[in-house]
Amino acid sequence: MKPPCDCCSEHIKKLNQQVSVMRKEIKNLRQMLDSSVRAFRKHLTSVQTAVSRMSCCQEEKATAPAAASPASTQTTLEQGIIQTTPIGFISSCFAVKNGTPRQPTVCGPSRAELRLQQNIFNNPQHALLGLQQFSYVWIIFLFHKNGQLSCKAKVKPPRLNGQRVGVYSTRSPHRPNALGLTLAKLDKIESDDRPGFQFLRSTDEAASAIRGILSADPRSVYRRTRCKDRLFFFTLDTADVTCWFGEDFAEVLQVRPVQSHMKSY
Repeated sequence: MKPPCDCCSEHIKKLNQQVSVMRKEIKNLRQMLDSSVRAFRKHLTSVQTAVSRMSCCQEEKATAPAAASPASTQTTLEQGIIQTTPIGFISSCFAVKNGTPRQPTVCGPSRAELRLQQNIFNNPQHALLGLQQFSYVWIIFLFHKNGQLSCKAKVKPPRLNGQRVGVYSTRSPHRPNALGLTLAKLDKIESDDRPGFQFLRSTDEAASAIRGILSADPRSVYRRTRCKDRLFFFTLDTADVTCWFGEDFAEVLQVRPVQSHMKSY
């Protein structure tokens, strides 16, 4: 039997390399499939839990008296059942998550509006008396637009380059109860009869906000390290900003008004 020629050896080597790559791809696909199945099971479990809670609440409403006594309320709290009512909703100059700073000190000129619900008190304006004497306020909020009902014990923060850490050691909004706490500077208190609201007061503040966002490099780890597309888009107040990231610099290419104003949630 004749020994294989050089061309045959190279061909066999290429085939072996292709087989090795295919095996790795199949392994990755299996891992992705397993993770998708686990995520689906968690989501299904959360949906079933939510449905069971709704049915239990409906049964309790049907059998509960018109007014709950203090003793029953105390028992409910001891069992860990907490009922909350939102006092308001927040809207900020960032319409989407792309470009939103993770640290409040990165973009100092950015502002937000907390619009209080009018049905909490008979006289809502009375609840704000004396608040103007303070310069900062603590706000406990709920991530009501997460889009996910399940959460994971370990997450991959963008700044750790793929390292997995516990969810309680991060700022991840996907956590049990999805509650957050922030310290906000109180700018002013206005009633609902004001003529209009502007998040940024001037073009200088807008330019300062854009510089702060770009200096922190708001891109994800994938876009910074693996994506060849250097363009990045984000929305600030009522402006769509298009920028270009180079090796050691960031350049604003275009700033134009948004097509439609953002909605307050």
